[in-house]
Amino acid sequence: MNEPSADDLFRELRALLARGTLRLELDVGRLDHMDSLVAVEADSNIWVYGSIALCALIFWQGGTYPGLAAIAVSLALYFTIARRYVRRRLVRRVHERALGDGEIWRRLWRFGGITLVEKGAGKDKAGRCAAPQGNWMALVRRLATEPTAGD
Repeated sequence: MNEPSADDLFRELRALLARGTLRLELDVGRLDHMDSLVAVEADSNIWVYGSIALCALIFWQGGTYPGLAAIAVSLALYFTIARRYVRRRLVRRVHERALGDGEIWRRLWRFGGITLVEKGAGKDKAGRCAAPQGNWMALVRRLATEPTAGD
């Protein structure tokens, strides 16, 4: 029997994720790094630049106290709504880009910030494969050869 190729294993990985046999855990702090393949600085910048412009306008039109209040509100919005927005976009990019292209997946795996977790695995090391140290191909190879519950 031939050894499966990297592309075959990537297709099987996507199937295991779709079936729920594996799930992804993402370290958003790591993946939001400027060197990450899925981070886009513009996601945060639109909030920052928009807030700066709005606060400057309020300072100019309303004075010091309304300007300071605008800064406080902008910071609160950034650390709540904007961070959730950035996280949601990052997660979507992992699912669309990295799981859509085997080469991007392998490059992102080498970068880190991804953990594959087997169904039923807890927070301990068993059943978890973390990038970049873990071997996702070996995990997929093992799960692909195990009989499913219906067999």
